Formats: sequence, C-alpha cells, structure tokens
Amino acid sequence: MVVFPLLAACDRRTGRDVPDAPGNSGPEVTRAAREPRPEPAGAEVNLRDGLDRAREIEAPGERGKALAEVAWNALEIDPGLASEAFGELRVESVERIRLIQHFAMRLAEMNPDEALKWADALGSDGETAAARCRIALVISDADPKRAADLLSESGIEGREFDVAVVQVLQRWAVKSPPDAMAWVALFPAGASRAVGMKTVVSQWASQDAAAVFAWMGKLADESLRHESVLAMTAVLAEQTLDVRESWLRHADPVTRVAIEDPQQTTGGSAPTH
Repeated sequence: MVVFPLLAACDRRTGRDVPDAPGNSGPEVTRAAREPRPEPAGAEVNLRDGLDRAREIEAPGERGKALAEVAWNALEIDPGLASEAFGELRVESVERIRLIQHFAMRLAEMNPDEALKWADALGSDGETAAARCRIALVISDADPKRAADLLSESGIEGREFDVAVVQVLQRWAVKSPPDAMAWVALFPAGASRAVGMKTVVSQWASQDAAAVFAWMGKLADESLRHESVLAMTAVLAEQTLDVRESWLRHADPVTRVAIEDPQQTTGGSAPTH
C-alpha cells in the first residue's frame, strides 16, 4: 500500500507555510514552503541504497532518523519507497509524526476531504489526531467552523492542540467573534479554554469593544464570567492607556470593577493590577 500518494509539484504551486523537513519539532506553522529538491539521474537508486543502509543501523534512534530522511527525500520522486521507509518507523515516533503532519497539510491544500480520508486510514489514534490537527489549520482560512470541529473531534491534547486552537480562533474571530467564542465556551474549564478565550477577546475587542463587553455582561455561568474577566484584563494590559479607557467605557459597572479592582470581587485575595 502506498502511504504517500504522489502530489505532483505540490511544493512548487503553493506558498502556504508548512513544517520543514526532519529537524522541525515545533507545532507552529511558520516556515515557508520547502524548495523542491533536484531530481538527478539515478536518484531512485540512491534512495534505495539509502533505505538499505538505514535498515542496517542498529541504534533505534539513529535508524529512525535515517529512515525518516529517506522518506522525506523520496516523497516526490518515489512515493512507494517513501512508504516503505515510513512503514518501518516506530508508530507515533517523532520522525513519523513529522512526516504525517507535513504530508497532511500538503494533501489538504489540494483536497481536504481526501486528506481526511488519508488521515483516518493511518491506523493510529495519535497519528490520525496529529494529521487532522494540521488539516484543520489548512482549512481554517476558508472554513474556520469546520476547522474548529475537526480539532474538537481530534482527541489531541497539550501544546499541539493549544497552538492549533489559537491559530484557528485567530482566523475565526476575524470573521465571526461570537461564533468563535461560543465554541470556546464549550471547552471544559482549564488552560485550553483560557487560552482560547483570550485569543477571541483580543480580536473581538479590537473590532467591537462594545459587543464583547455586552457578551461578558450577559454571562450567567460564573466560571465563564470569571475567565472572561481574566482574559479581558490580560488583553487590556497589552493596550495603551487611551485604548484601555476607550474599551472600558463600554463595560457595565460590575464588569469594570471586576477588571479594575479584583479585590472587591474576590474578598481581597487577588492581586491588584
């Protein structure tokens, strides 16, 4: 089975940022598309020799790196050989996940539905989640709600998820802050919800401070209201004094006190700002 169907000249046609080849460990999607590698005569033979040499390496870590290098180099010119090398990588290993993330984004740029089918056929929940997370980033420009739904269904947690959430929410909040915030409000209380809320509050306030304060004033859930106050306080701290005051004039008295004098709303246990 060919794990990596050939994507003809994919790197040549897109300027979308993608993860770079093997050394990139971070989840941020900030690197420019890789320049296509030259394809010298006999490249397939050299890659086959490289795969044979990689298989002979005894140290698991070095063997994994060598196999991953062969897979990266063979993606465009010999996807069958790339699949062979990929298949010998340990499931959910760092090298294998990087390849999956890279390829998922490239495939999603051409056909998101096919990319999702490919991701779902990987056979590992962790690998499928990693692929779907990257596919969500690709489609978030055109359809941030669908991207958010993919993240919700991915089952992934931790920094990878948080980074993807922030990037999707930044794009969604530009188009529809209330909808983006409604999605964040569905998160369980915790770090991911707090990060997501601050992301949306920042974008929403810069677009329409009156609207975000109106939303805050209507919150009946005390946990959400408290987190919204924390998020707004953090966002305001990043603004100039003039901007801060222009936004705060839209706050109702209770919300303004909670932001400006938290001691009055916490029994004196919170630090002043």
